[in-house]
Amino acid sequence: MRKLLEAAGVGLTLAVGGGVAEPFFATDERSRELEDLQFTLGEGPAWEVARGGMLLGVTDVTSSEPSLRWSMFAPEAIDRGVKSIIAVPIRTGAIKLGVVDCCRELAGFPSREGQAEALVCADAVIALAVADVGTGGPGMAEVIDRVFAGHHDRVHQAAGMVSAQLGIGPVDALARLRAHAYADDRNLDEVAMDVVRRRITFRSES
Repeated sequence: MRKLLEAAGVGLTLAVGGGVAEPFFATDERSRELEDLQFTLGEGPAWEVARGGMLLGVTDVTSSEPSLRWSMFAPEAIDRGVKSIIAVPIRTGAIKLGVVDCCRELAGFPSREGQAEALVCADAVIALAVADVGTGGPGMAEVIDRVFAGHHDRVHQAAGMVSAQLGIGPVDALARLRAHAYADDRNLDEVAMDVVRRRITFRSES
């Protein structure tokens, strides 16, 4: 898909419990940073497509519309040399499985042929997602970057702790973690680690 869409990098986000979209794979360091940023900020193309389920294309990230759409994510993408973005939904029927988002160093939109073939690639991801690994065939586990995805477990652990501290639901607790990370200009995983190690507590903020 990276070649089809002339993408400089590609990220894979999957839907997990509680309606949370979580990054599981990226092709390069810049894409990992952008996927983590979306997870930290709770906004961006992958998040938007995960909620709405429609293919999304932004032909010029530097224009005013993306900045209004994603006020925190867009400037970070621009700083990393991203000129355009296309995010392709992964779904089967009404079930939203995730998103493949491609960051491009070229403004504009890929060809219609490239877009059509990218949708075929998304269908292939669905096949991996539902593959019966007991048959010996490849499944989603074969393509997930366990090192990249694994540190998000700390975020869920920290959200559980914040939920208990403030007496709020896990989704609201994750929102509090995100707000704290953004206010301190830190990665969400770093804040989660501090919560787990009890260097940060949210009790005094209630």
